Amino acid sequence: MRNRLAAGLAALTAAGALLVLPAVPASAAGTPVLTIAGTGTAVGVGDTLAANLVSGTYATMYNPGTTTGVKCSGSTIGGSVAANPLATGSATASGPVGTLTFSGCTSNVVGVTGVNSLTMNNLPYTLSISDSAGFPVSLSGSIQAAVSLKTLAGNALCTYSSTGGALNGNATNTPPQINMANQAFTKLTGPSICFASISFSASYGPVTDTTLGGTVFVN
Repeated sequence: MRNRLAAGLAALTAAGALLVLPAVPASAAGTPVLTIAGTGTAVGVGDTLAANLVSGTYATMYNPGTTTGVKCSGSTIGGSVAANPLATGSATASGPVGTLTFSGCTSNVVGVTGVNSLTMNNLPYTLSISDSAGFPVSLSGSIQAAVSLKTLAGNALCTYSSTGGALNGNATNTPPQINMANQAFTKLTGPSICFASISFSASYGPVTDTTLGGTVFVN
């Protein structure tokens, strides 16, 4: 009798456990694309992200295949998170980028004596970060750059548009940064001192979640 009673209690206990399991949220079993490094805390939808140029590097807009053009010692990119799904190997986190600024810009183009400004038009853009191999990154939208130059003949305004409609690169966790190299722009307007095309390169990091605090990690 005691053995039959013990077996019955064990069966009821197991059945109760099975009834409880479906109540566990599905997200508890996975990790989102973006988390806070060292904690595993999910980056929340609506969180604000920001990054400066990697220390000691420049953002450059050069005549393709050369080191002639404009380089900037300061640049900041920032925006918010609109989606941060569970990492599956093909998931994408994304959000609008409302800030993309440049400062400390100089030029080594013959006839150019200084850089008044380098600004990005038509913000916001959309930044997407995939958890697939290599952590591909894409900045998309109506991406345009306006470069105001001081020249021997006066000020010159050069405007450019992203040739492919997006700036592509990749993210890394060691070191924690986003890299974009030799992304093509085509001239829209400007005098002959403006190159017909330019290639843009920059590395930003670490990317920080300014809402939660901490460096953002891609899973």
